[in-house]
Amino acid sequence: MTEHSTTTFRTRALTERVTRRAVRRWYRPFAEQHPSVRSPLTPARRVAAFVGGGAAVIGLLALGTGVAQEVDAGRPDMVGQLLGISVIGGLLLIAGIVLAWFYVRTTARRGTPTRHYRLARFAAQNVLTYRPGPVSGAHITPWADRGSLSLTRVMRTASRRPLEFANYELRTSPAGSRNTQFGGFCAVRLSTSLPHIILQARGGALFSAATLPASSQRLSLEGNFDDYFTLYCPTEYERDALYLFTPDVMARLIDRVRGFDVEIIDDWLFFVTSRDVVTLNPATWQGLADATSALSDKIGRWERWRDDRLPEVAPDSTVGADAGAQAGAVGADAGAQAGAVGADAGAQAGAVGASSTVGATTEAPIGIAGTGLAVGAGAPAGVTAATATVAKPGRRLRMSLGARALIWAVPVVVLLVLVVLANLL
Repeated sequence: MTEHSTTTFRTRALTERVTRRAVRRWYRPFAEQHPSVRSPLTPARRVAAFVGGGAAVIGLLALGTGVAQEVDAGRPDMVGQLLGISVIGGLLLIAGIVLAWFYVRTTARRGTPTRHYRLARFAAQNVLTYRPGPVSGAHITPWADRGSLSLTRVMRTASRRPLEFANYELRTSPAGSRNTQFGGFCAVRLSTSLPHIILQARGGALFSAATLPASSQRLSLEGNFDDYFTLYCPTEYERDALYLFTPDVMARLIDRVRGFDVEIIDDWLFFVTSRDVVTLNPATWQGLADATSALSDKIGRWERWRDDRLPEVAPDSTVGADAGAQAGAVGADAGAQAGAVGADAGAQAGAVGASSTVGATTEAPIGIAGTGLAVGAGAPAGVTAATATVAKPGRRLRMSLGARALIWAVPVVVLLVLVVLANLL
């Protein structure tokens, strides 16, 4: 397949040796700027999960003793008693698994002064801003509408086309039960809205989601692309999906995107994984660079797409509207540029404490292999999507229960059956 150039992040700050003295000197003003890093809430959540998991284990051992005693007694109602004990044991087992999983995920995300120091240095050297979080993800409206979205270790660019890297925690309530999804994403803001399309990598992040696109919206791809990805698009938007995900785009995704799902929704392009993306692992950042550069040179073409299902506008009014929109965009762009410079200066100072302390680089900004995807400052920030550029049928995929919901539904059904049998016997 054709080779394409790519530009990597500078990752030396993630692994180079640091001194405790340097970390302590930097961390004091950083913690004052971001009080959340010293908040007792996150450690308390881990402690609660650990204690709850330990209590579940002790409960299971006690129930095992009760089962042994019940069998030795051999009473007439032994079967009913054993079924009742099994129900309680099943509930404890499910609770223990959930709490153990939650403890492992939150522990892996715990922030230490050294980790924050390394990430802040990495951000400074790549002309990014860094916020440790947790912060609200309400600005990502397509995802925020799905539940309570919280972001940690947020890194953003101040380029013409903003990029955002973050680890996320999405709390939803499918089928009336609380569900939490962990993972990471890279988000690219587009200048126009596109149909809702999901490109799911085989064994990717969406397998762990509580909901998945309905199978009737699956679109088969040419060649062997179906062996690597599953493409979902709204009904009657198949032609548009094939326009966006052409064979050369699919080939680049196969070559260079590993373990990422791709989602286009409204004016956002997401690369999503069930793993954290803002980490100290240089290979993860190389994967992000590969993922963004795989599609960056196609984004300009995508933004020229128009939904022919929308009512047509008269040519004269179209010209007037375009002229007015262009004039408004120039004024808005100038204001956004001025605001971005001030906001970026304050955010960057907060992220690294002081550039001289963290060692910010003065080298040229890094480009993510494609026009408009520069990781650097100096260009106006805040690309605003055009409104009403997608007809209603193409805005959202129809979703159905995913693997996670079905996995948790099985033990619940089994426990209900055991309850009924225990009462009957």
